[in-house]
Amino acid sequence: MTAKKTAASKPADEAVVETEVPDADNELGAAEAEATGAGVTVEHNGKTYVLPSPLDYPVDVVFADNDFEAVRIVLGEEQWQEYRKAKPTIRDFQEFNAKINEASGN
Repeated sequence: MTAKKTAASKPADEAVVETEVPDADNELGAAEAEATGAGVTVEHNGKTYVLPSPLDYPVDVVFADNDFEAVRIVLGEEQWQEYRKAKPTIRDFQEFNAKINEASGN
């Protein structure tokens, strides 16, 4: 049996995949906070918010129906009201929530 000749195929255009590089300092800080029970701080719009260690979050955060409710539980009522005084937008909340998730290792 003779081999069948085929034309060389052109390489397909490769898709460029961008990945976000994790921030090692934040991940280490979150891991340390979990291990030691130390609080985590988040800076946002010139204010510093103090969060409990992720393992010390109130258990109600697990039952939160949305991100707003979860952040309110994690911050506590006093800090949540302080945040609300600035009349944040949805975009601002998304940025704040991302900072909280990053600081807590999520």
